[in-house]
Amino acid sequence: MAESSLLRDLRNGKALIIPEVFPEDPDERVPFSARILNEKLPKGYRAPSIGEYDGSKDPEDHLPKFKNAALLHQYSDAVKCRVFLNTLAGSTLKWFDGLPQGSITCFLDFKTAFLRRFANSKKYQKTDHCLFALKQGPTDPLRSYINHFNQVAQDVPTATSEILMSAFSHGLREGEFFKDLIKNLTRNFDEMVEKVACYIKVEEAQAARREAERPPSFVNKQERRVPQLAPQPLP
Repeated sequence: MAESSLLRDLRNGKALIIPEVFPEDPDERVPFSARILNEKLPKGYRAPSIGEYDGSKDPEDHLPKFKNAALLHQYSDAVKCRVFLNTLAGSTLKWFDGLPQGSITCFLDFKTAFLRRFANSKKYQKTDHCLFALKQGPTDPLRSYINHFNQVAQDVPTATSEILMSAFSHGLREGEFFKDLIKNLTRNFDEMVEKVACYIKVEEAQAARREAERPPSFVNKQERRVPQLAPQPLP
């Protein structure tokens, strides 16, 4: 029977070198797979300046910013995972640390889990009814109305150009501009905005002229007189 190398070393008096085994640190476990961890960063790597996501805002607002930065720097799929992790902060980091070890094998896994977890922070998407509810007040200038309308329209991505034109005209108060829109129809909403800009100039010029022609208001104020003391008798 062949003698093992361990027995031969013991008989020859050689010292045995037993490899030291370190216990695995649970804090070193990460949800990334080995492929993601072993991918090297590109030369001259610079972190994208897109801000951090802490879970309080819409996750779909953060993802497009990161997507544009990843396209600009041409990150690989594995590098995208590690760079995207670097944009998380606060409660999002605690959520990431709680994911199963090795559960994220590609950026699609990371993106899917990220959107599913923070879906409750997604911004409420407004509908076309929000646009038709806007009204120009009797004293609101045209500039303030178009600014408010554009702010709400940004939250209605499904609104077409026809819907925007119809909703904007529906909320206008009756006047010269409203009559002009009815008589001379525009082809699209961008053309309508150009016409709005022309009328804003006229409206603001008329307001400035009225302000300049307004007569100054005089307020009659009684002169404050210092009370005079009664003459005192000489000592």
